[in-house]
Amino acid sequence: MKKRVLISFTFVVVIILILVFYIKIHNNKEADVKINYDNIKHADIENIAQNYWNSDGIYNIAAAEDGYYYVTNEDFLVYFDINTGDTVPVCAKPDCMHDNDECNACLNTCVIYNIYYYNEYIYYMPIINGMANLCRMDKSGSTTKILGELFPSDGSSSIHLAFLGDYAYAYDSGSHLGLDTEFTEKIVEVSLKNGERNEIYDVTGVSLAIKNVKGFGDGLYFNVQHSERSDENISISSYGLYMYSQSEKNVSQISTENINDYYLSDNYLYYFINGQGLYKSDIENQKTELIYKSNKAVDMCNISYDGRYLYISNGKYCDYLRKVLGNKEKKYIVIDTDGKVINEISCADSLEMLFGDDRYLFCMGMGEDQLMYIDKREIEKAEEWKNIFSEPVHLLGR
Repeated sequence: MKKRVLISFTFVVVIILILVFYIKIHNNKEADVKINYDNIKHADIENIAQNYWNSDGIYNIAAAEDGYYYVTNEDFLVYFDINTGDTVPVCAKPDCMHDNDECNACLNTCVIYNIYYYNEYIYYMPIINGMANLCRMDKSGSTTKILGELFPSDGSSSIHLAFLGDYAYAYDSGSHLGLDTEFTEKIVEVSLKNGERNEIYDVTGVSLAIKNVKGFGDGLYFNVQHSERSDENISISSYGLYMYSQSEKNVSQISTENINDYYLSDNYLYYFINGQGLYKSDIENQKTELIYKSNKAVDMCNISYDGRYLYISNGKYCDYLRKVLGNKEKKYIVIDTDGKVINEISCADSLEMLFGDDRYLFCMGMGEDQLMYIDKREIEKAEEWKNIFSEPVHLLGR
């Protein structure tokens, strides 16, 4: 009987925490949003960095010119082509059978799941003597080069990368969020030419994380998020949107609003404010409008843009409110740049919502190597997800 009472009490406490979190988010009233346009209105936002992926999740997939790179559940880097169905390990070692950890495609000593493709090179982060390093690999997997050190890592830390011009930027996106100990969060800049390392930004505090780092034009944009938790309350909020200027070598604040995620394109800044929805700011004319309102199932969202449509993901929100919403409410909302809803695609069976490029939309299913996709040529009416692999990609010990 005591055990049953304890379980009931714990369940009630969890529900109260969830409801308080939900009410706190939705008590935000639609604000007169203020944006510092001075630092972004002349920005050249054309950039080849892959900002369309979900920057607040895992990076186990990267787009190349004709196909995609993917890290399997066995930590092997493979290349696949959706059109042909071909899947090959990324290793050009002579006589390699690609079935053990001596294979160049085996990344089991790396920060798990994080790979990137930029300017015809693959980038990943092997851990050497407890330190995550930035490593560059050519497309075939034949040559690799360590460019420089990033952060201490035990393999479980959430170190992410962003790219802009001739630099990579490393940051920890969540290892200390929710902890009671004070940490200093940093963004580290590493030259892709000579490996020179500089710390361009730091912030010290309890339960902080640098999030959603993306490069547009001359600017590296990012959020700083903070969480608080007590017996009665849990809250997650953003300190706003910041920009580091490569040319000026300084950081400025673009907005103090509770912005969860953002995207820049065609002289517009799109950003999702928790408890309110998705805003569109005209950088040239300095006008802002709310184009998609949040609701009880769609809030705290991440966003992406493929040059045609905006994509809204409520995956993280459903994870936070899993006792109320759960996976059944996970979805992508596809809208045009004026906020018209084009389609809503259920992701009820997804573990991670990855977004995608201009060719395909992706998510990770619950199964092993269950990478799923939707062809964006059918995005207006698409409902069903298709599997990339017919079975798990097993290479070890074949």
